[in-house]
Amino acid sequence: MDFDEWIQYGINNGFCSEQFCTQHGDTPLTGFETSLSSRDDWDADFLCVHAVRLGNKMDWDKDADAFMIDQLPESR
Repeated sequence: MDFDEWIQYGINNGFCSEQFCTQHGDTPLTGFETSLSSRDDWDADFLCVHAVRLGNKMDWDKDADAFMIDQLPESR
């Protein structure tokens, strides 16, 4: 099983969410979290959304310019 299959297995079985980008989009909230945040006595510090970085640690430490160039589609 490769990484993509492993992630899809987790999504299909409810072990993790679909992917989302914390830089360009909002963190999706559950119905429970949405109902909490709509309360008059809501304290934003109460609810934490935990995240992990998935992938290969070697890629995280690459030179940013080289990493982005390697990741750009051929069409750009």
